[in-house]
Amino acid sequence: MKKYFVIAFIFLTAASCKESFEPFGELKNRYTLNCVIKADTSFQIASLTRTYYNDNYNPYSNTSDVNVSGALIRLWNGDSLVVFRDSIFNKPPNSKYNNPYHLYYTNKFKLAGSALNLEAILPDGTRLTGSATIPNDIKFVFTDDVVPPRNKTNLEFIWERGSADNAYLTQLSIYYYKADDPLKTVKVAYVPANYVFQNGTYFPIQPKPNNANKLVVDVETISRTMEFISAGDPNKANYVILGPFLEVLSFGKSLSTYFNSIARANDAYTVNLNEVDYSNINNGLGVFGVYLKKYWSIDFTHAYIRSFGYTPGLADVEPPL
Repeated sequence: MKKYFVIAFIFLTAASCKESFEPFGELKNRYTLNCVIKADTSFQIASLTRTYYNDNYNPYSNTSDVNVSGALIRLWNGDSLVVFRDSIFNKPPNSKYNNPYHLYYTNKFKLAGSALNLEAILPDGTRLTGSATIPNDIKFVFTDDVVPPRNKTNLEFIWERGSADNAYLTQLSIYYYKADDPLKTVKVAYVPANYVFQNGTYFPIQPKPNNANKLVVDVETISRTMEFISAGDPNKANYVILGPFLEVLSFGKSLSTYFNSIARANDAYTVNLNEVDYSNINNGLGVFGVYLKKYWSIDFTHAYIRSFGYTPGLADVEPPL
């Protein structure tokens, strides 16, 4: 009996292999609305895209822009209403798309109230909506202001704790210019979270969004970034160092939830079988959220700058006692 079962199984398997395999189901029209509000500017952009079908199995081979034009996008901000303009943007030089980009923008945004509401009405009558809350402002309660600090090997920045799901992204940057540049063009060197030394090379590990209301940066990491500014150039004195600035982004609940979902999916102990598909858009897909930005100025001592052979560009300072 078992013998006949095995033969029947092999026969059915061989027969099924002759059938064509189709990994795609019926294409359903779905739309994606993305809009990230930058609270420090009046210029905002929204994108509206649709699902598409390819003749092959590679989604990146698509060469037709899938942005949707002709929609009405409105943003309620407190008691005010802003209507986005349907516009065409030039393609980047190496764009793979054959037609221009259709995007929506407004330059009349002014942050008000505590919540925002977004609505998009498409040419076929489909209505997409989303809501977002304004995140906590960054208010520093402690900062190290001078590099290098006294009796410490790191810098520490602490700000008021926001809501439990408030995410932050930090970036410490070093501003400088070259003395032989007649325009004195200011350049930026980005300080990573840390460096990893592998196969004789230092690789930067960039900061990632997290829920901590503090940042701790090793002076060693800052110093290594300072060294890389003039890598391969023996004329160190040609580099005029202005100093570092700290930038902190505070994300509203929807953006924080999005970043937290990515962080959990991409940690070292997780094996993904499918991509995280976060959305806070009703009747469609996409992300609608708000973020705030805060800057904090820091100083380098002249002795620290000169230790790399560079030229100080600002007045000298001394670390606090």
